[in-house]
Amino acid sequence: MAEGQIISRALGALLDIMTSSEVKEAQCIEAARAIIEYEAPSEVFDLTYDYLMGVAQGEEQDTGLKLEALKLIRKVEAKRVVPGTAKAVDTVAAQALGRKVAMAKRRLGLVRDGRWPPAEQGWGEDLEEVRGMGVEEEGIAERLEEARTRYRI
Repeated sequence: MAEGQIISRALGALLDIMTSSEVKEAQCIEAARAIIEYEAPSEVFDLTYDYLMGVAQGEEQDTGLKLEALKLIRKVEAKRVVPGTAKAVDTVAAQALGRKVAMAKRRLGLVRDGRWPPAEQGWGEDLEEVRGMGVEEEGIAERLEEARTRYRI
């Protein structure tokens, strides 16, 4: 541990139980669980991790205890995987928004090419349905309006 770092009495007691040769191994693993599942200084965490690896790799160790040690190790090694939540999508609104974005892109292209305003009517009628557009940010209409006014479209 870092020089002068003080650990709580409860954490110290758990370390004593975990490292005691007079306590049953199953109870030592329970002490390790109490240490590893909560915040602890990195040195204490490393010591507990090394202890659990020793139990898991011990050839003469009971398989049940090995499994408990490995479960705890995996608990701290593995990233938490949280399944995503399903979200309803208004496909009609999404397609309309996709079409507006495609129209805005066409207009910007015409502005950049110096062809705005267009000479003929229907400059955006040949745009096909936009599929797979996933725009769900708030304020998109305001941003499109701001872009129109900035480029005087």
